[in-house]
Amino acid sequence: MKFAGILSLTIMLLSSSIVWGQKNADDDSVGIFSSQAEYSRFMGEAKRAAYGEDGNAELRAMIPMLNDIALAKPVGWTAEEYGATGSTLGLLSNKNIRQELEMVDGQYKELQDLSQQIQRRSADQIRQLDFSDRENLVVEINKIREQAIKDMNSVLLPHQLDRLRQIRMQALLQRQSLVDVITSEPVKSDLNVTEQQEKELKDFEKVVREDLAKEIAKLQEKARDRLLSKLEPGQKKQAKEMIGEAFAFQNQDSNKNNRKRKTFKAKPKGGKTFK
Repeated sequence: MKFAGILSLTIMLLSSSIVWGQKNADDDSVGIFSSQAEYSRFMGEAKRAAYGEDGNAELRAMIPMLNDIALAKPVGWTAEEYGATGSTLGLLSNKNIRQELEMVDGQYKELQDLSQQIQRRSADQIRQLDFSDRENLVVEINKIREQAIKDMNSVLLPHQLDRLRQIRMQALLQRQSLVDVITSEPVKSDLNVTEQQEKELKDFEKVVREDLAKEIAKLQEKARDRLLSKLEPGQKKQAKEMIGEAFAFQNQDSNKNNRKRKTFKAKPKGGKTFK
């Protein structure tokens, strides 16, 4: 399995719908750290290691997970805050999804308890990470992942994991285009999508969107004609004159979506600075 694919499974397995260890109103602690400064130093080192000159895609993909653990949040929280998709395991808070997976209440409760234990253990382990050792950093985080998978596999059955991944994929497609999903990590690595393929897909997506917009416009026109047919002939003619010739509002929807999408480097909700 590709590393990015394994990382996706890690994020899924470490997730939980329960938040533990939130900031104490009586002190200055932030997540698992005793102060905002300590948290900022940790995330600063993590991001420099991931995005610096010697950084790599594997480490960049780990940043949201590390931030979740650092803030004592369920893994997937950071991604959800910044307009991406939340945790896979968090989907299990939906009773209908648990029924789809044939998950009994006792199994779900065991999974929640175990997820909290793994999250606490992971928090202790990431405090010990040496971000100056880039190569060993990946190895150490990989060890955290392997232990989490081993623990979680004792609760979730293979067919449940497979179906859960499928449902998460469908959840992604509710918020992002197919091209955005398959050209982003970890799906990009899972499918072995090359840089050339990514470019071709994004270019072709523009063509497909234009064709789709034309088809939608035709359907809308037919729908309006059906509705206008309920009017008297004179009313129908007057209404058409009021509407006039069609005007193409190009890229309106995509621009709107871009404005709504928050960037990962922005300040998250709740006033905590993610640097």
